[in-house]
Amino acid sequence: KQNLRPEKAVVSTQSTGDTADKDYRRLATDQTVGLKHVGMVATVVEVKKDVSGKPIELRVNIEKLDDKNKPRAFIQWVSDYTIAEVRNYTRLFNHRSPEDPEEVPDGFLSDVNPDSLKKYCAHVESRVRNTPVYTSYQFERIGYYTVDQDSTETKMVFNNTVSLREDSGKS
Repeated sequence: KQNLRPEKAVVSTQSTGDTADKDYRRLATDQTVGLKHVGMVATVVEVKKDVSGKPIELRVNIEKLDDKNKPRAFIQWVSDYTIAEVRNYTRLFNHRSPEDPEEVPDGFLSDVNPDSLKKYCAHVESRVRNTPVYTSYQFERIGYYTVDQDSTETKMVFNNTVSLREDSGKS
């Protein structure tokens, strides 16, 4: 069961912004949002920013959802979390046929995409700690991930297996 009044919760920066327009459906200083799966509504009270002006902390009021405060959107959030390494993979080679000497004259090793692996630090629900290797999870709006054998008792590692945001128009 989630703690409905956490002292601290984590929300993705993709789910927040300074101000909202008619198409923006995220937490903003002038727009409330619902917290997914708990029937609560968050309203920004204060925004703390770093020296460059980037928000680093939001202070919010949390109220029970009712007919009077129904928000336009609901966001993901985590209150009881652990830090994990998340690995996202893209195309390994830059060309469709890296073994084709006409397309890649210097051989397939010269065609390796140096950016095919991106590693991120993520906040994930603490209940995934010590999950067996190869256990799969869906990270909402992002994709499916599997626990990697590099995971330890103190650090979880997840590999992207299927992306939900794949654009078929990209090569």
